[in-house]
Amino acid sequence: MTEKATREPKRVVGKGLKKAVFGKTYAAYFYIAPAFIFLGIFTYYAMAYNIHVSFFEWNGVSINKIFIGLNNYTRMFKDPYFILALKNTAIYFVITVPVQAVFGLILAYCFQQNIFAKGLARSIIFLPNVMALVVIGYVFSQMFNYQQGFINELLRQIGLGNLVRDWTGDPNTALYSVIIANIYTYVGFSMTLYIAGIVGIPKDVLEAAQIDGGSEVKVIRYVILPLLRPTHITVLILGIVGTLKTFDLVWLITKGGPGRSSEMLATLIYRSYILEYKAGYAAAISVIVLIIALGLSCLNLYIQRQGEY
Repeated sequence: MTEKATREPKRVVGKGLKKAVFGKTYAAYFYIAPAFIFLGIFTYYAMAYNIHVSFFEWNGVSINKIFIGLNNYTRMFKDPYFILALKNTAIYFVITVPVQAVFGLILAYCFQQNIFAKGLARSIIFLPNVMALVVIGYVFSQMFNYQQGFINELLRQIGLGNLVRDWTGDPNTALYSVIIANIYTYVGFSMTLYIAGIVGIPKDVLEAAQIDGGSEVKVIRYVILPLLRPTHITVLILGIVGTLKTFDLVWLITKGGPGRSSEMLATLIYRSYILEYKAGYAAAISVIVLIIALGLSCLNLYIQRQGEY
């Protein structure tokens, strides 16, 4: 009788605990359900609908859509503007991502040293990331202005007037003008990622390398850079995604011109959909951009995983 009396409360407590755990689990699902619904509607459904639209000829306004199969895709690879936008996007990536990574790493390493007002300097460098891109685009468009821009005025003042040109109006320099603006805007973000990576390196590892007689250059090359491999991969993946969706600065500074010389994939999508009413064609380009982004990201993750073994 005594043994039964002592066991009964245990079963009650166990059931109560199990009920409480499951109750908390259901409550958690209830709280995160709106986020999943929002994600499902505005991300996954939108992606699926975009793929669906890519098989139609549609102006994006009327209710009539004409099914044309893969015609938008075959047309895309014959379109010289798409090829040019793809080429410009590749050039943009090859220049901006390595330059931002190198300067970001250098700045991050410098700010780990004892220098005067490094907190203020970090904030100033990171500031463009929290500024409206409209402001940055306007500032750079004025800097590159042919008549009164800072760049041309400086060249005139130092006796290099022969180098003065319409930087955003010249097909040979328009894309590179936007690249400079992009590097200025996002180098602070790369710096922040590398600061986090360097802070995560155990101090005893760095001290052991220095005790073993490693110079500062050797410590950076053989210790810091290899240990920052995950950060390198992160910067690269974010650079891929950021390049493929680059629109704001290009449109604000050059609008993809002159003569489509600075056209990017994102601006081509906007131009095709909004300005030319070619919703199906724009959707097909978007699908290709998605495939490129997923493919390159998976490749980088695979390379990172291979390096861990």
